[in-house]
Amino acid sequence: MPKYKIMFAKTGMSRFISHLDLSRLFERAFRRAGLPMAFSKGFNPHPKMSIAAPLAVGIAGERELLEIELTEEINSGEIARRLNEKLPEGVKVLAVQRAGEQKKSLMALVERAAYRIECTAAESVDQQEIDQVIGSLLNCSSIIVQRKVKNKIKETDIRPGIWALEGRVDNGNIIIEAELSTGNKGTVRPEELIKELEKAGLPINCACCRIYRTGLYGDGGEGIKELWQA
Repeated sequence: MPKYKIMFAKTGMSRFISHLDLSRLFERAFRRAGLPMAFSKGFNPHPKMSIAAPLAVGIAGERELLEIELTEEINSGEIARRLNEKLPEGVKVLAVQRAGEQKKSLMALVERAAYRIECTAAESVDQQEIDQVIGSLLNCSSIIVQRKVKNKIKETDIRPGIWALEGRVDNGNIIIEAELSTGNKGTVRPEELIKELEKAGLPINCACCRIYRTGLYGDGGEGIKELWQA
């Protein structure tokens, strides 16, 4: 049965939709669009559909990925059109393509995610100051953060999971671009990175930052590449 890879955006107020509710939303959209989903077998059959990587509530996604299996082949453009007619404001299908024959699911392939973080500067700051703060953070051999896991506090070193980090000033805002580990091999949360940048001296208010996930990356067979192209 044909499998399709779908790129979609989750922006605006829709960024507050949880991962579970987003899965349910897409399932309903496929049903209402009359698209024939394939189902698993067993006592509790469910659609053969998965979202590549959960997106935390409040974070917008600009190039999110979903994989689904249908019972018949349908034109990619027709799938996009019919879904967009049934999806709510803020959730939009950007592109659809036939998935390759890779044995691993998109969820298993995800290793990194790219983010854009937009923060209002708490005080005047120039490019040199931003570069110095980022440089000092990247020069750290370890960056220990505390996470609450099953009502216990666990210390985690996030430095190995920061693959790229840069910043710039834009109309009074500080824009941070980062590529962080995500997936089964470990995850660096963008909120953790923001707090560490603030602690390192970047004049931002963590609570006022807006976070966008701009891409998902993984093993494309010839090294790390954007999973849409893999």
